Order: sequence, then structure tokens, then C-alpha cells
Amino acid sequence: MKPYDQLTRLGKIRRQRQIVMAALQDYDLAVKSVKFLADHTNTLFQVNCVDGTRYALRIYSDGETTIKENRAEMFWLNALKRDTDLKITEPIARKDGTYLTVINLPGVPPDQRCAVFSWVPGQALEETAGAMNTENYFKYGEALAKLHNHSESLNPLPADISPKKWDKVFYYASEPIVYNDAAYAHLYSAAQIGILDKVIGIADPLLADMFADPTGQQLLHGDLHYWNVHVYKNELYLIDFEDLNLGYDVQDVAITFYYGRDLENKPALEAAFKEGYSSLRRWPVENDKQLQTLIAARMVMFTNYVGHMLDEADAREFIAARCVELKGYLDRYGS
Repeated sequence: MKPYDQLTRLGKIRRQRQIVMAALQDYDLAVKSVKFLADHTNTLFQVNCVDGTRYALRIYSDGETTIKENRAEMFWLNALKRDTDLKITEPIARKDGTYLTVINLPGVPPDQRCAVFSWVPGQALEETAGAMNTENYFKYGEALAKLHNHSESLNPLPADISPKKWDKVFYYASEPIVYNDAAYAHLYSAAQIGILDKVIGIADPLLADMFADPTGQQLLHGDLHYWNVHVYKNELYLIDFEDLNLGYDVQDVAITFYYGRDLENKPALEAAFKEGYSSLRRWPVENDKQLQTLIAARMVMFTNYVGHMLDEADAREFIAARCVELKGYLDRYGS
């Protein structure tokens, strides 16, 4: 059998399909067919059942999360389902009542973690014609406030819930830091490295100061951008809680605003989002420097990430564009 890491992308998907079929044996589902959906940081398959219902099966990436973090995801999703009226992706229990399956098969990497989720209707907010409007951004802000109100109500968390913490710029434990590695000097110029170093020198102390006081720490979605919000029949559905972490509510706002920073109608959308959030919860942003520093911190993280994930041409383009933005941040807040 050919080693997994020597397979083509199609060959890997075929092997992953074997993982899917093995995992589904642990669920009380009458499966008709499975269909590959996407392979980004993790791999997703659509599960079609005999009765017409659909589910999404995720194979977790080893480099992005741990099984403890996956358990935290299941804990919060089940609590949200129990306690709120939010429209969310819901974890599907196995026959034994648990939510995670670990698969070991010949020809694939060991300990492949899988979970099954309810199928979320509609399309991503950003992909739905006319949906990027102030009405939906008001609802978007409301939804995040509901998430934060709920996560705050869960404190203190059970002792066995161990999410990651966004307490420094590079907060993924397994993430290699390559931007200042000599092996990647062909991607990052000395000037770009200097920009990244300066932003880290501002952002890391800010994050350390925030986390010095555990008061206010709560579960965060960690990636609530407009591709992780679906719209269907004028309602918003929240998906992909994989990156949940423990932190402060302002960090989730910064993540959402990071993705919307280039939108043509950004001021109106951000104002609607703030209004929706503030209708249910205190707006957590202390000042613009705090917000922009958190946005810059995430930008640095991605600028490092692309160096070891994208091909050279795409990585160079991304790094150059983000460093221009980060230079603008430093010009405004660097002193």
C-alpha cells in the first residue's frame, strides 16, 4: 500500500472516505451515500441518509486542535442547543452517547478524530446575494452577543474543559513560527520581518495584560467570520466552532472585524453589528487602539501561517499585502 503522504490529493480523499465509512458505523444513521465537500485545515464530507436527511462529518486536522479542545467544542454546542434559541450546527451523538470517534486504519495517519454535525441550511452570508446588509449585520451582532451571554453563564467551566487561549499572537501550540526563520528568508524580507516584530512587540504585551486578570475570561467562537454564518429564510445560522478558545469578548469582535476590514460598506456594517451586539450586551471594545491591535495580531498570525501553507507565489502576495496593512497600523499606533 502506498504511504499516505505520497498520495495525490484525490488519493488522500479516497483514503479519507474509508475513515468516514468506519466512523459512521458508530452512529445510528441509515447512510445512503457520502460526498467529499472540502479540505481546508480539516476535511469535510456530506453524509446523505436514506430518509433524505443530511449531515456533515468532519475529520479534524492534527495540527489545528487537540481532542481536549474538540471535547470543549462538543460541550459548548450541546449547552447552546440546550439553553438558547440560537441557530447553530448541532453535534450528533454516537450510539454510545458520546460525540467523538477516533479511527485507526491501515494506510492513513493514526488516531483520526471525527465528529458528525447536523446539516446547516442556506449559504454563507458572504456568498448569498444581497445578504451583506445592515439588517443581517445587526442580527450578526445580536448572535455574537447571545453567544457571549451564554458562555459567560457557564463560568466556572467544568474542570475537564480545556480550550486553547488567545493569550499571545501565536497561540496555536503546534503552529511553527517561520516568518523569522532563515529557511523562509526567500518569502519574508528584512523590512517585513521588522514590521512583524514591531507589531508582535505591541500585541503580545496587550494580550498578556488582558490575561493577567482571569476575570471576564469566557468561551469564544474564535472564528466567527461571514463564511461561518449562514443565512436561510431570513435567519442566521452559526457554524464551525472548532477554533473556540478561552478569552475576552472583545477578541471575538476583533476576529469578526478582521474579515470585514475591506468591505465596501464597512462603516455601515460595523455600526449595525455594534448596534445589534449592544442591544443585548455591553459593547466590549475599550478604544480603537485595543481593537486594531487585536486585528493586527490576527493579521500577523496569518502572515506567518501562509509561509508554510501556501505555494511561494501566493504566500509572497499575501505577505506583501498584509505587511502594507501592518505598516499602516504601526504608523498610527506604533509609538
